[in-house]
Amino acid sequence: MLNEEDYPMTYKDYEKRVIELFLEDYEGEMLELMKDRIDDILSESPNFLEQSYGYDCFTYDSPHIYGETCKKCFEDNFLKQTPVANLRMLIG
Repeated sequence: MLNEEDYPMTYKDYEKRVIELFLEDYEGEMLELMKDRIDDILSESPNFLEQSYGYDCFTYDSPHIYGETCKKCFEDNFLKQTPVANLRMLIG
C-alpha cells in the first residue's frame, strides 16, 4: 500500500489534476461531453487513474532506474505525457 504522504500529490489531487489537464482544451458543449465521457470511463474502469498514480509513485521512488528525472513525474508536462494522453486514447 502506498503512503501518499511520500509523494507530491495524493491520489485525489492526482486524479483532479489529470482531469483538469485533460479538459483544458475544451469549452462549451464539447467540455460537457468530455466531462460525461470521463465520468463514464471512471465508472467503467474505476482503477484506471489509480494504476497510473501507482506507476508514477513507483517511478518517483526509482531514481536508480529512471534517473533524477523521476522526481518530476508529478509535474504537469509529465502528467500530460502519460495519464492525460491515455485518457485521450480511451475517449478519442
